[in-house]
Amino acid sequence: MADRGTKERKLVALMVNDLGLSDLPEPEVKRMNEEVRGLSEEELDRTLASRLELPDPTDEEALDRALAGVQEPERLSAGGPEGFTGAPDMSHEARPEER
Repeated sequence: MADRGTKERKLVALMVNDLGLSDLPEPEVKRMNEEVRGLSEEELDRTLASRLELPDPTDEEALDRALAGVQEPERLSAGGPEGFTGAPDMSHEARPEER
């Protein structure tokens, strides 16, 4: 069974994918995260089931299988529950053009 954080991230990913933009401004993603966090557990499950075209929002197994197929944009999943970190990527040695 997916935890609430996973469900929230997947719903935000679906919303971003609907917009067709891979590089949304940070304030927009934060707004989406806040809206999703404001949903009750029942509303979250019902919304996900509807978006994923599942007939029964209480079928946790079907929901988990469908959520596994939702691709999260890299920037959304890398920033944790808040989305973007706003920090530069320091996971590699700086390239010459970055020095």
